[in-house]
Amino acid sequence: MYWFSRKKKNEPAVPGLILPGGGARNAYQAGVLKAIAEILPDDTANPFPVICGTSSGALNAAILASNATRFSEGVTRLTGIWENFSCDKIFYTDAWTAIKSGARWAAAFVTASLGTSSPRALLDNSPQRSFIESHIRLARIQHAIDTGALRALAVTASSYSSGHSISYFQGVDGLLPWQRTRRFGIEEEIGIDHLMASSAIPLIFPAVWLNNEYHGDGSMRESAPLSPALHLGANRLLIIGVRNQTPDTAPLAGSSVPYPSIGQITGYMLDTLFMDSLDADIERMNRINHMLTEVPDKRVELQDTTLRPIEFLAISPSRDVREIAQRHAVDFPRSVRLLLKGLGALTQEGRPLVSYLLFEPGFCRELMELGYRDGLAAQEEIRELLLSE
Repeated sequence: MYWFSRKKKNEPAVPGLILPGGGARNAYQAGVLKAIAEILPDDTANPFPVICGTSSGALNAAILASNATRFSEGVTRLTGIWENFSCDKIFYTDAWTAIKSGARWAAAFVTASLGTSSPRALLDNSPQRSFIESHIRLARIQHAIDTGALRALAVTASSYSSGHSISYFQGVDGLLPWQRTRRFGIEEEIGIDHLMASSAIPLIFPAVWLNNEYHGDGSMRESAPLSPALHLGANRLLIIGVRNQTPDTAPLAGSSVPYPSIGQITGYMLDTLFMDSLDADIERMNRINHMLTEVPDKRVELQDTTLRPIEFLAISPSRDVREIAQRHAVDFPRSVRLLLKGLGALTQEGRPLVSYLLFEPGFCRELMELGYRDGLAAQEEIRELLLSE
């Protein structure tokens, strides 16, 4: 599904790419980008001078930014990574680790010791750090900026102590930090800790120490996911979401509805964490665009910012990702299946949690194929957004 807003401007086009979080669902973004690489002419330079990512979307963003001097090759690298993904590249999946994790959480609840001695997270994602070191050449980001292939990369994380949403950005000279209500933009060279912090899903993965405080998943405090790209100079946006926009139906009157399991509640929380603020921000931007059509010069000057029309294209899965995940749940390593079964996540209601953690090739490849088809279905809008003056 895609949502396209056409707003003509007189300023030069600066497209920005928005890659929100979604765990294993972010394989869908790789499929859409594969379609874009095929849709655009072979000699097209990096079509996204501004790239912004959150959570697993930050990993995708960093891969693209580090390969910005050769966009098509970067997309090929990205799709190759997702085609060969597995859970053990992100978190430990051996039986002993799963048993220890389950026992620690059970003991913590039973003894009410959720304090200094409590377990830090359900899963140990130490392998993710090694994966980033092996697959993302972060030093190439500055090279892409220096050669003019990239204007800026932004990675968003949430600070636990101060409660701020912080978009760390690396870009060309002249970009200014920003401050809004509980939202900051801070210029820093993007490193492994920024990517680990941005993707530290609360309770699932441990928090990351960065700049004198612990950080967690960037989606937690990200009330305006489109804002970093605009602060960094983008005036056209391609947004690749990872949730089907068809709402769930409410249970019928008199039907038997089981009490939600821990797995269902956790999946619901992650849905809210990753998706709701993005949908709300897109709706807000659409309202502002509509309001500006009534203004003669199509701009509104405020005290600390200027409102201007933003042309955007939002692409999201045309199928329910949770149904795909449920079919592939058997692909989990046995130890992880046992852990998730204990949480009630392998039921119909627990599908959302499964879809965020299923970093296995069967699921990721099907999501990529779905993204590829959805990208091709929006090829006219993609060309207009990225190629029109």
